[in-house]
Amino acid sequence: MTSLRQQLRTATAPLHEAVDEAFAGFRLDSLTGYVRFLCAHWRAVQPLECCLEQAGIDRLLPDWSQRTRRMALSADLERLEVEPPTPLPVPRIASLEGLWGAAYVLEGSRLGARVLSRRVDCGDRPAPLAYLTQGADRSLWPTFLERLETAGPSALSAPLLAGAEAAFALFLTAARLERGACRGTLLATP
Repeated sequence: MTSLRQQLRTATAPLHEAVDEAFAGFRLDSLTGYVRFLCAHWRAVQPLECCLEQAGIDRLLPDWSQRTRRMALSADLERLEVEPPTPLPVPRIASLEGLWGAAYVLEGSRLGARVLSRRVDCGDRPAPLAYLTQGADRSLWPTFLERLETAGPSALSAPLLAGAEAAFALFLTAARLERGACRGTLLATP
């Protein structure tokens, strides 16, 4: 039998690829590109984490407070002297299965974050990497997958898929908003 993770991965592959393509346009080897990347992530992560918390994600993931990354993201933007942009509207994810789907996307983004953290270059400024490295010293992805398989839905369902699709759509929209120019306002000239 195919694991729930594999079912989700297969069902969301086109959206995952679209998000990867949208974020590929951000140059992490420049201060401007990295700021735009962080602004895009702020637009998606902030409302998504708030949505999950309001819907009770801590009932599914008791270690949720160790998993959140919006404070680390906010700290990185502050260190770069960038005002966080307006977040996207909070998605509506009401079912527990939908929460699992959205959490799958958020938690999965950690894997790419580790790789990306090695490509960041802010020139003569030290690169703040709190967001990209948050939780790197813990095995958060493996423990998430274990919880998904043991406490999550028994099979792929419409609500589970809808939660994952909503999360991917949020990241895709955020990337598209930031691709032209960072909407965040520089607070000081670097």
